[in-house]
Amino acid sequence: MYTRSIQKEIESKFGKKKAIILYGPRQVGKTTLIETILKNKSYLFLNCDDPTAGNLLTNANTEQLRALIGNHKIVFIDEAQRIENIGLTLKIIADTFKDVQLIVSGSSALELSDTLKEP
Repeated sequence: MYTRSIQKEIESKFGKKKAIILYGPRQVGKTTLIETILKNKSYLFLNCDDPTAGNLLTNANTEQLRALIGNHKIVFIDEAQRIENIGLTLKIIADTFKDVQLIVSGSSALELSDTLKEP
């Protein structure tokens, strides 16, 4: 495995009450990098290539997200660009669940950045 210079940058952002969003071209190791960072940590992994995860996150309300997240303190959402209105869902998670570290990755930088509509 390659050591990536961005790894330390991502690790330094943990616990800062901000969502960490990593996007870029397909097949460059985004998911592997996040999984490496999260090794030996307990986290909820939602792969949006899986239609079940997609359905859970599409237009989810606060109570649905509360049930999904449960007691997890880290939530990793992979392939987020596949979810309609993902920006609103991520905003709800970040604003409502202050003790949850949200990590999001996506392979389509343009689609993901266009759907987030949040700084």
